[in-house]
Amino acid sequence: MIHLSFWDYNDVAPGYFAAAEIAARDKKVGIIVIEVARPDFKVADRSKFADSDLRAAAKGLYVIRDFAPGMPRHGYVVAQGSSATFNLVSVLPRLEQAGINVKVVSAISEDLFDHQSEAYRNSVLPAEARQDLMFVSSGTRRMWPLRDAGPMTDAYSLTSDWDNQWLTVGLEADVIAEAHLDAESIFAGVQRFAEDRSKRLEQQRSMLEALK
Repeated sequence: MIHLSFWDYNDVAPGYFAAAEIAARDKKVGIIVIEVARPDFKVADRSKFADSDLRAAAKGLYVIRDFAPGMPRHGYVVAQGSSATFNLVSVLPRLEQAGINVKVVSAISEDLFDHQSEAYRNSVLPAEARQDLMFVSSGTRRMWPLRDAGPMTDAYSLTSDWDNQWLTVGLEADVIAEAHLDAESIFAGVQRFAEDRSKRLEQQRSMLEALK
């Protein structure tokens, strides 16, 4: 199965056709699952992305914002889902102004990403990044956009089931805010993630040291 989760209109065609091409060659691929929402969002301005390729979704994961050179790095933020990614992109200028230096990656499909070259995978999300990332996702904590995430990921990620409760009803903006996927919640969550980087990494080192 190839699983696709789109957030921007222009990601749908390249992502789907990349999956279909793989399915046509690989007899083990019998199902393509598509998650796509149609909220009233403006189409993304890809000229502002680190990866401005209009067909970037075909690669499964692509970089929206890379680390700013010459500054301390604060970790990786992996986004999946329409409202989650759109609202994260909307606060990138504020994060930069606050001196928060995170690499933001759009997760369309880990299945497509697995089919990319090792060089590309390492350039987007090296192996060590999985120990230093958070998710911003309209999905669930029980199924992350990527496998093998580090032990501190759950403590800092933003998902619609953040409090393990059903959301109440309301207008779209109300539901998104209650899910903590509105722009303000995302800014605060990424800021906390960045500011706690030393603490996060030290906790992981301590856990490894305890195994001796």
